[in-house]
Amino acid sequence: MCQDARVTRVAVTGGSGKLGRAVVQELFDHGYEVVNLDIAGPPANTFTRVDLTDYGQTLEALTAIDSRYRGIDAVVHLAAIPGPGAAPNAITFQRNVTSSYNVFAAAKAAGIRNVVWASSETLLGLPLDIPPDYIPLDEEHPPRPESSYALGKLMDETMAAQFCRWDPSLKMIGLRFSNVMEIADYANFPSFDEDPSLRKWNLWGYIDARDGAQAVRC
Repeated sequence: MCQDARVTRVAVTGGSGKLGRAVVQELFDHGYEVVNLDIAGPPANTFTRVDLTDYGQTLEALTAIDSRYRGIDAVVHLAAIPGPGAAPNAITFQRNVTSSYNVFAAAKAAGIRNVVWASSETLLGLPLDIPPDYIPLDEEHPPRPESSYALGKLMDETMAAQFCRWDPSLKMIGLRFSNVMEIADYANFPSFDEDPSLRKWNLWGYIDARDGAQAVRC
């Protein structure tokens, strides 16, 4: 988005979450008008309450909401049940995949050509109870989802590829984020040093939310 001067208003789904808050701030700091679409609001900022599992709500949210805004130039899709175990498996898969489909389809219907969304390193086989084919892991490693959450992320990538095949003018970028950390989380790092096995499940990887936000912007 930082290379496209035509993009001025960005909708961020899940803008109240850990990564979402950082993305909203990053975009705001770089001159974008930001619309936060979520089911719950952040402590101090306005947001628009949207159930993304409802296509009608999603389409309206990516088009116009009364006098609050009219027209969206780009979408950052972060809203999701955030990881394995946060909800029953069927609910995690159903809500996450349905939300992603609705966002992708509504963006296409609304003529939005720029979509960035949160994929996940988990689709490569995390937690790594079964050893990967090689390390360090990279994008060439075959997908090996071991949870309904990871399987949903693989479905997101498959859907995005097909949307772009249907409409080559779409630019859809999935970022396979690692475990997102914010400043308060670093207080736990000494315990990871004392017992490295606590983080072996993802080969000790993480991403600072601020770095993730910069990746989204660029």
